Amino acid sequence: MAEVNMEQLLNCALCPNMCRCECPILQVTGREAVAPAGKARITALVRENQLDWDEDMLEAASNCLGCRGCTIHCPFPELNLCDELLYSRMTAKAEGISLPFLDPYLNNLRKYSSPYGQKTGAVVTSGCEAEVLFFNGCTSLANNPASIEATRSLLDRAKVSYKMIEEDCCGYPAQVWGEQELARQLAAENRRKFAAGGASTLVTNCPECWLTFTQRYPDLGQELPLEIIDGPAYFLRLIREGYLEPKKNPNGGDLEIISYHDPCIWARTAEKVDEPREILHMVPGLKVEEPFSSGSCTRCCGGGSMFQLSFPQIASAIARRRLEEFSKEAQIVTACPFCREGLLQEGRQVLELVDLLERSFK
Repeated sequence: MAEVNMEQLLNCALCPNMCRCECPILQVTGREAVAPAGKARITALVRENQLDWDEDMLEAASNCLGCRGCTIHCPFPELNLCDELLYSRMTAKAEGISLPFLDPYLNNLRKYSSPYGQKTGAVVTSGCEAEVLFFNGCTSLANNPASIEATRSLLDRAKVSYKMIEEDCCGYPAQVWGEQELARQLAAENRRKFAAGGASTLVTNCPECWLTFTQRYPDLGQELPLEIIDGPAYFLRLIREGYLEPKKNPNGGDLEIISYHDPCIWARTAEKVDEPREILHMVPGLKVEEPFSSGSCTRCCGGGSMFQLSFPQIASAIARRRLEEFSKEAQIVTACPFCREGLLQEGRQVLELVDLLERSFK
C-alpha cells in the first residue's frame, strides 16, 4: 500500500484554501470539516497521534469524491489530496473503526464480487482467440445493461475480435471503504482471469475501473499483462480507422443539441477531454454545446468514489447543482456510468457516449 505523504498533507492543511471554491461537497453541505483543508487537518492530526479515529472523523474524511476539483486552484502541483485521504482512511480500519452503513455493500462485494449484489450478464465472445477483453464494470452491469448491449453492437459492427467475461468488481470500492485486503483479493482474481483470457488489450468505459487497472493495481502488486485503453479513445480509434462510420442523424430531422459532461477522472486524471468531443463531432446531425464548466475545469456530478452509495443525499444535491450548468434544451451525454447514474434527476435523460454512437447507426 502507498504511504501517506505527511509533507503534502500538512501543505494542504495549512494552505489559504482556495480549493474551497471548487469542492462540490463543501458547496452543498457548508461543513468546514469536509472542506479539503478540514479533511486534511483531521487526517494529519490522526497521523500525528494528536487525535484518534472515531466514526465522526472517519465520516468527515470519507466525504471525498476523488474528483480532484481541489487541484484547480491548488499551489502545490504534486499534491493529490484524494489519495492522501484514501491512504489515511485505510489506517482507521486497522484500528477497528469503520462506517456501519457501508457494511451491506461490503458484504455484497464479499459474496457476489459486486457492491450492488448478484451480478448479471453472461459471458460473450466473438471468437475463441479474442484480441480484446471488454470490461463493463459493476455499475453498468447493475444499472445500465443497455450500454452493454450498445457496446456489443458497436464491437460487432466493427468486426472486433472481443470477449466479455463474468466479471468481478475491479476492487476500488473495497479500497475506498477501507478493505484493502478485499481489494487485493479482487485484483488478484481479475488478473488471473485477464491473463487466462488470452486477449492482448483490455478496454473499459468506466473511468474508475480504468484508473484502478492502470494505477492502483501496480500499487497492489497486481500489474496487468495487457494494454489498457479507455473506451472513448478506443472507439475513436475504430472510427478513425474506418471500422465504424456513423452516418445517420439520430433524430432524422433538425440538429439535436448535445452537451457533454466531462467525468472528473477522464478530464483531470487521464486528461482526455478531446476524444469524446471528436466522436460527437463525427456523428451527423448533432450540435455540440458546452456546459458552464467543462474540460479540465469540469464540476463533479457527485458520483466519484462510490459516493452515490456512501452518501446518497449529498451526491444527489451535488448532481442537481451540476445540472444547473446545462441548458434545458440539451441532451446530456457523458462517458461514465457513475455520471450517467448521478445526473438522472429532475426529468433529465442522460446517455452514455456508446449509447449515442450506437444510436447513430439505427
